[in-house]
Amino acid sequence: MKTLLLIGGTGFLGQSFFDYLNKGKLKKIKLSKIIIISRKKKKIKSKIKINYINNSISKIRKIPQTDYVIYAANSSNNFENLSGIKNFISLLNENHKKTKILFTSSGAVYGPRNILKKFKESDNINKNKVKNFSGYKKEYSKAKILMEKEFQNLAKQGYCVSIARLFSFIGKRIMINKNFAVTDLINQGKNKHNSIIKLSDSRDIYRSYMNSEDLIRWLIKILSSSNKKCDVYNVGSNESTTILQLAKIIAKYFNKSVKIKTKPRRNQSIDYYVPSISKAKRKLNLKLNFTLNKSINQLLNFKDI
Repeated sequence: MKTLLLIGGTGFLGQSFFDYLNKGKLKKIKLSKIIIISRKKKKIKSKIKINYINNSISKIRKIPQTDYVIYAANSSNNFENLSGIKNFISLLNENHKKTKILFTSSGAVYGPRNILKKFKESDNINKNKVKNFSGYKKEYSKAKILMEKEFQNLAKQGYCVSIARLFSFIGKRIMINKNFAVTDLINQGKNKHNSIIKLSDSRDIYRSYMNSEDLIRWLIKILSSSNKKCDVYNVGSNESTTILQLAKIIAKYFNKSVKIKTKPRRNQSIDYYVPSISKAKRKLNLKLNFTLNKSINQLLNFKDI
């Protein structure tokens, strides 16, 4: 039987992971124990034994010997994100070279895109491409690029590593109080005092949403395939939708209409954030089991929403 070290990931990703685990869908990797390193200890239902190390990865002094590692730690402090990875890597030894390691990066490393062209793993990644982001997103993207390089260098030292560039997701564990397009639209739909859903003009904002069950299934497959080549995979849906189209789908569920509250801007540029997933399909035989409509229905019928 195998052991897994989960670093961070007690939010949407972590909860979705344990939902998937508790459904008995992780039998292929035969887990007997999960160790979680996280500053935020949460009560988690699990059919498998959990050991908690209640600490920041940047302050840990020893990395347990496990068969798998999912590195999903993500602080709002980018300096802490980088110091955490450097500390993690410094604590690895020869015994860890048999461990399969997955780093969860972000599609934000590609930078903004104003044409209708899906992001490919072969696209050039550099700091100059993300400079057009503003504020926190710019620094976050730069940090993710540097973090990817750390893991790529780790693979060159003989460790088995893979990188998953995560895009946008939807699922029953999405935090309904967070400021995301999906959650904002759902909260408007739930508001009994309004018969319409309002949004700014967003006809040129394109997104795609992968279901949380597909997310975990893909991550486990990528983790299992980790090798010294450090393969990189986009993880997301290639089914693009505008935010306006998304609003209409959600409004229909609540029997409401959609009203655009701002006029289109002149020379409004496209904001396109959709991945190509052909590499994962081709090399790992992965596919999407959930359409956007099916995912929205699952989310809206979840008892906690």
